[in-house]
Amino acid sequence: MRRRLLLALVAAVVLAVVPATAASAHGEKSQEGFLRMRTVGWTDVTFSGDTVQQGETITVSGKVRIMDAWPSSLAKGTPNTCFMSMISPGPTILLKERTINGVSMPTRIDCAKGQTYDFSMTFAGRRVGRWHVHPAFAVKGAGTLIGPGAWINVKENPAGFTNQATLLNGKTVNLENYQLPFIWIWLTLTFVIGMVWMIYWTVPKRTIPHLAVTSQIPLNTDGAAYGLVTKKDHRNSTIMMLATVVLLGAGWIYQVSSFPVKIPQQIIQFRPPPIEQPAPLVSIAAGKSKAIFDASAKTVVLQVMASNTGKEDVQLSQLAVADLTWFNQALPSSKPTGPQAVDTAYPMTVQPDTIAAGGSQQITITMPSDIWIKQERLLPIGESQLTVTGLLRFQTPGGAKSDVEVDEPLTPTAFKF
Repeated sequence: MRRRLLLALVAAVVLAVVPATAASAHGEKSQEGFLRMRTVGWTDVTFSGDTVQQGETITVSGKVRIMDAWPSSLAKGTPNTCFMSMISPGPTILLKERTINGVSMPTRIDCAKGQTYDFSMTFAGRRVGRWHVHPAFAVKGAGTLIGPGAWINVKENPAGFTNQATLLNGKTVNLENYQLPFIWIWLTLTFVIGMVWMIYWTVPKRTIPHLAVTSQIPLNTDGAAYGLVTKKDHRNSTIMMLATVVLLGAGWIYQVSSFPVKIPQQIIQFRPPPIEQPAPLVSIAAGKSKAIFDASAKTVVLQVMASNTGKEDVQLSQLAVADLTWFNQALPSSKPTGPQAVDTAYPMTVQPDTIAAGGSQQITITMPSDIWIKQERLLPIGESQLTVTGLLRFQTPGGAKSDVEVDEPLTPTAFKF
């Protein structure tokens, strides 16, 4: 027994001393494929840069759409409350401003299935290092859905990092260290009280270490041959309780006298103004599309019957799936640019990729299955839901663009891959 305990202690020390490997992402690949594809779609996401000094800013912008294929098991099938944010590994960046459809978004918003939201978020580098950051769209009842990420390099600012804010009384403070001494004093005092309480009931009383025994002993057996809680324990517990009440009262008096000007916590929720959507250029025929996993060719094939409803020829340029963008390799201008494209942009083959004005055409899109199944884990063979869901982007020679949603069950030709 002692040998096992010694080995366990040695293993714990080794695990604590050996540094852990830095995380390279935020778990987006661990989310189920249907969750990533059928909830929200990300398009035109761009980062204004990938290297800043502490305090300098980067802007990420793009569009996020709540898919019509939204799973009925999430948010009761009707998402209605959403929140836009940035995801980073700890407090490495500082969000400065965010807008939805051109208006400032300080808090959550009303949202609806089938709606597209034009967003922009500006953040500053805070902690020196190389960090992987994402835009994220949280939906009540579904969780946080992560968009295309990018590696951001934050370099040291010789002047240091400051986070200036102007209070209602006109005073400018640095939020990095504002009231920090008082915070440390408060944390220390409350920590001491908590430790005294914990040690008192675990070391001399042994209530927790010997719980199996003490749970069988009746309470308040003062004066008996044995006992668990005595009059002395009641007295000491009362002293600790009074110390806690006095501490809370002192803290309340301090904040009332030091900060007489206050505003209530803001809980406003609003509906962003709608943005003008381009007229659809293409319609997809229902029931005439299919997605195929060809195990022998190691490809995922998406076949759609599309009709050009406009007066100009249109060309398929991109397929946005979850946080990825597949681009038509025959159309160089369709390849996304920017730091986020390094890990989220992949080429696809489209045959044919052009639809004449007023005409209809079956389009076949071919993509490597290893990226779908092994690398991005969007199609985990053996799961209950296997679909290919995304936004097809068509564009005209004049530059007009529109997106159309496609959601097709996957038909595997074999289960070996």
